[in-house]
Amino acid sequence: MFCRRTFCFALAFALCLCSAAWAEESAGPSYRMAGLDQTQYRSWENNAFFTRMEQRTGVRFTFQQYTKAEEWTNAKAAMTADAADLPDVLFKAALTGGECISLRENGVLIDLKPLLEENCPNLWAILSARPDLLSAITLPDGSIAALPFISFPANQNYLWINTEWLSNLHLEKPTTAQELVDVLTAFLNKDPNRNGRSDEIPLGFLGPFDLKFLGHAFGLIANDYNVFAENGQAKFMPLEDNFRLFITWLRDLYQAGLMDKNGFVTSDDLRAVTDSNATATYGVMITQQITDLFKVTWASKYEIMMPLSYNGERVYRDFSGPLIRGTFAITSACKDPEKLLQWVDFLYTEEGAILSGIGKENEDYVVDGDGTWRFLESVQNNYDTYRASTLIDGGSVQPGVLARDFEYKMSGTTQVQEILDKLTEFGQYTVMPFPYYTLTQAQQDTIQPLQEKIGYYVDMQIARWVLGEEEISDDTFSAFAAELEQLGLPDFMAFWQSILDETTK
Repeated sequence: MFCRRTFCFALAFALCLCSAAWAEESAGPSYRMAGLDQTQYRSWENNAFFTRMEQRTGVRFTFQQYTKAEEWTNAKAAMTADAADLPDVLFKAALTGGECISLRENGVLIDLKPLLEENCPNLWAILSARPDLLSAITLPDGSIAALPFISFPANQNYLWINTEWLSNLHLEKPTTAQELVDVLTAFLNKDPNRNGRSDEIPLGFLGPFDLKFLGHAFGLIANDYNVFAENGQAKFMPLEDNFRLFITWLRDLYQAGLMDKNGFVTSDDLRAVTDSNATATYGVMITQQITDLFKVTWASKYEIMMPLSYNGERVYRDFSGPLIRGTFAITSACKDPEKLLQWVDFLYTEEGAILSGIGKENEDYVVDGDGTWRFLESVQNNYDTYRASTLIDGGSVQPGVLARDFEYKMSGTTQVQEILDKLTEFGQYTVMPFPYYTLTQAQQDTIQPLQEKIGYYVDMQIARWVLGEEEISDDTFSAFAAELEQLGLPDFMAFWQSILDETTK
């Protein structure tokens, strides 16, 4: 009797093991995913996006989620091809060009290019229609180590203007530098927020970075290195003739009280307004998304201002282009890269973009009979919690595209549609000041020390001139050029000329 009961127990235990193994196998393959997500309270392990993707594709993941950028950077640097703990896939990977090249050379990342056409037909269709984007994600050796996030139209660092103030003062949106001065002056002096106090801040900005976007009104656009390409030549914007005119104009704005007096010492956290009932005090803001700074009740007062014209033309710096590179890569540890490429390709469709950034129909949102959609009340009342537990956008950039057309159909407000229309219109004036490029780690190591010295000096000198700490004169501009020479500008520009020659040959 004892033996029989023991046998039955053993048989039942074996059947349980077999059943568990069968269930695991039928659920689909499992892969190890690592990446960066700094969104507060988000756990990939419990996020509905991955659950829904598993239901759709049968692909399961175990996760190594990093919540601090420095820790993730160190983890990437420590990866080796023969490491026992190498993940299969890097998701929200935040890979720099130098990291892509280094990890490819060390055998950590595989070349995705030969696999894309067959396994990523949605992404491949986008890249085939835009060879410049394909070129932008291709490394110097011809391989593709990582896939991008693609946004049409691309996000920019915009000028947002308070249209309620314009209406109160019966003003039109400015189209030139002088017209902007006139509008800002009215904002300062005519109590556009109608509260009877002189609390208006005509122009809000965040340091020299934001101010340089106003250079377009003087025909000046450059990348983050203050460099632009013209007729095959790499040029340094702060040494252009119009740069002095631009700086003088900024100084005059500041001295007239038309710019935020704290613009050089504040931060987004400090200038953000969280009280929905507060009185609006900003006239024009330079920022990417106005909703990053203001609640919806304030944000609805602002509209994207088209670029100011210079010599009858409007040209504005394209901040990052439609690509954010380095979001998704597959390592040499992966036994079935085709399966993971098929998984990620879904995110390059509108349906995939909706799932990652909005949610699932009839569970998170509903589509009404007129074709518009709206979030369910449970989502609207707990959006921050919902975003952390259900979506994957934010915290670092995921692969895929934006669901622009779907966002356009959001119900209950015309604001989304109006913003998207403005984004599209704005995009026709933007240009990349310098072609896409990818730096090796050695090139990055060469240019970074120069950039730290030269870029810092340029920004500090802009602040000194604008604040009136130094006179704007022939002598100070000569001293500016001489100091740039001492800091290594000739080597700096020779480097960028070589990069330009390489990318355009």
